[in-house]
Amino acid sequence: MSLYWLEQTMAVMPLVLWVYFGVGIPYALVCLPRSEWHKRVSVVALAFALGPALLTMWMLILGVIGGALETALLRFDLTFGGTIVIALIGYGLLWRKAQTPSAKVETEQPMPLAFDERLLIDLIVLAVLVRWVVTSYWSFTAYDALWVYGYQGRLYHLLGYIPQDIGYYPQFMSLQYTFFQLLSEGFDDHAARAVIPFLHVGSILATYMLGSRLFTRRVGIIAAAIWTFYPHVAQWAHIGDLEIPLTFTLTLTMTFFLQAWSQETTRLRRHYALLAGICFGIAMWTKPTAGAFIYGVVLLVVIEFLRMRGNWRAWYPRFEVAAITGLACIPMGAVWYLRNIALGLPPLVFPPDVWLTLATRSGDLLSFPILALLLAIAYKASKGDIKHGWVMLIGVLLLLAGTMPSSPLISEALGAVRRDPPMSYFTPLELVLTISGAILIAWTWRERLIKRAGSTLSSVGWAYLLILPYFVTYFWSYSYHARLSFAIVPVMLLPSAVILARWLPSIRLRQWHGITKTGFASLLIALALPGILTPITGVSEYSDYLWTNRYPDDFSKTKAYNPGVALAAEYLWGYEAYYDEVPVVVAPGEQRLPFFMPYATIISDTVPTTYEELEGITHYIYGTQARWRYEDEGIEPLDNRIVASLGREHLFSQVLRFRGGIFTYDIYELFLDAEYELYELDLFEDEVIYGGVIEHLEDRASNTQLVGNTIHYDVFFRVLAPIEENYHLRVDLVNIETDTIYETWELTSHPNEHGYYNSELWQVGEVVRFSDTILVNITDLPTGFEAYRLGINFVNSETGEILPVTLNGEPVDRYTVFARFSVGQ
Repeated sequence: MSLYWLEQTMAVMPLVLWVYFGVGIPYALVCLPRSEWHKRVSVVALAFALGPALLTMWMLILGVIGGALETALLRFDLTFGGTIVIALIGYGLLWRKAQTPSAKVETEQPMPLAFDERLLIDLIVLAVLVRWVVTSYWSFTAYDALWVYGYQGRLYHLLGYIPQDIGYYPQFMSLQYTFFQLLSEGFDDHAARAVIPFLHVGSILATYMLGSRLFTRRVGIIAAAIWTFYPHVAQWAHIGDLEIPLTFTLTLTMTFFLQAWSQETTRLRRHYALLAGICFGIAMWTKPTAGAFIYGVVLLVVIEFLRMRGNWRAWYPRFEVAAITGLACIPMGAVWYLRNIALGLPPLVFPPDVWLTLATRSGDLLSFPILALLLAIAYKASKGDIKHGWVMLIGVLLLLAGTMPSSPLISEALGAVRRDPPMSYFTPLELVLTISGAILIAWTWRERLIKRAGSTLSSVGWAYLLILPYFVTYFWSYSYHARLSFAIVPVMLLPSAVILARWLPSIRLRQWHGITKTGFASLLIALALPGILTPITGVSEYSDYLWTNRYPDDFSKTKAYNPGVALAAEYLWGYEAYYDEVPVVVAPGEQRLPFFMPYATIISDTVPTTYEELEGITHYIYGTQARWRYEDEGIEPLDNRIVASLGREHLFSQVLRFRGGIFTYDIYELFLDAEYELYELDLFEDEVIYGGVIEHLEDRASNTQLVGNTIHYDVFFRVLAPIEENYHLRVDLVNIETDTIYETWELTSHPNEHGYYNSELWQVGEVVRFSDTILVNITDLPTGFEAYRLGINFVNSETGEILPVTLNGEPVDRYTVFARFSVGQ
């Protein structure tokens, strides 16, 4: 079995270590207070944020200048040389800081880790190793990675600069993907993806910091373990999109911000606020949804102002924290958005409305707070410290009755899946039950809540208020996928970690021996095992891919996840090889195809409706994505000349058809120059005109004894003038001796899966063909030799009005020179 993927990953590893450690460590130490240099987790976590941030900021400068000059400045020599200069500056600043005297801080010797803490750390390390192998094995396969980050990494590698029409997401990940494959011949997904595990480790370290800095080391370890083994994280840790890096940088931000918020020492308060701002700048350099943090800060400042009853002196220290954080984030946080504005691009691009309608808004989105609540009740019950037990039980039951039925998993198991937005999952009754349950539980704990408002509960409360705007935005608009909540999950799980740490303190576990210790360790392993194995078992349809040759190359891996777009790319590669011509493709809404052909012209951000918009285009792709885009624009197929024409084989030659899963693909090779070319027709000597706008050119039909019940016909018309109504072709089976109509059909031109060529779209001078097979009911037809003809008219599809027809200038009821048929022997 080929291990090319491992070789490519390891080949770039020294470069990754240089950026994350060599560049990041000195700046982490410069940013942290000297009293915290011994906190290795904090140093490494901050280094993992600052190293790649400084690298990508330097690459942004090169890429933007190169884009303006259309000159390849994103070369390895310039980029790597810049990291050396950046690192030297960092080490210089570090040396200078090390020379300045610092106040001595008495640090207590930390207690040895409890056995469960050591076990959790070992399990986290094992999970990270498994995810590193899986990440190294796979190429880019997920939708967003193909659409934006992986594609842009390839494009910048190919061009050597950032094109000036590139906007949308910031470049924290895309530029890293570019840098780590600059030494590769061609595109190298495994070199690019070598950074993914480091950012995942960063998210684990940041979650630990959140728990340990706000509470205790034990809380930090438990919080890091819950985050690591959270099933959705286990599934998405190897993907390479923005959610894990965003969680990493935003969790660092919230950690330092909450430390500053609760810090009484002015110097440290400002220092932590500055760190929060730097990390928030990196978060905004990662993904714009980090901006919801701003609303959280504003909410805290307003609440604090009200809490202080407008006392400016008492309120100012926390306002200062917010102000310093906001100012410090600007250099890294605003640069991409300002660049977009300067180039006339939108600073932010929100997802299409269709995605917002898919938000579940279900009760299970409250799972982490509910878990913490249930743990708190169980903890107090174990101590016999439950008052008003029946009231509390009723509150819990009401809370569960309100939240759990709307869970997609539960509703699907009950056969009652709710799909119709808005508020499709959380019904008004369930909302009332949830609120009622929460009120009852709060009433039973009212005394405890008041007494402890300034302790642990206060810290958790500030943290939850900080993420409240983010949660509301996610709940209402983006809850169509759990990964979009990752950025606030470390805070959401924090209360559970605090409760578990207090319920099972390390001093208590040190007293456990024998079967108790073994049983608890076994329980932890059992809980962690799904999160460890999910990257192997839950990534592919087949779980043996790591030790078989099931996916021998990167294309087969990508194809396993994206069969339709991969087949489209494969066809276009073949076209390019055969004709020695790079295709020019219009593919409305198909964002992933450029990943496979970053050098080709693939236009996906347009919804063309006229042939003129396809001038110079070699291929047109119509599928699920295109249909969604046209629907978003309110363009119906029959109003769209292109989609309505897809059955016109001489202009749109279908070369690929894919049906499977969500996404469908139809690729058409275009021959639009033939629009006004005549077929090889035997034109009539007679002049047949319908309504003064359509000329009958020729008809062809089977001219044999009608023993069966089918007639295949072809009839051709030329458009003489614009047509303002939609007309169908009316075909009558007529007995010419009695002038009796026995059967009538209404037919359309070039019918296809998506519609037909609507007469309102016909252009003056073009030839339109009607071709089909019609079924005749011959049971009651009198026999006769050449007694029947097919008479044709055009009929308004809405009103049924028939277009008048003239034969050589004379009005007739219908044109009936269209073949003769006999019925019977």
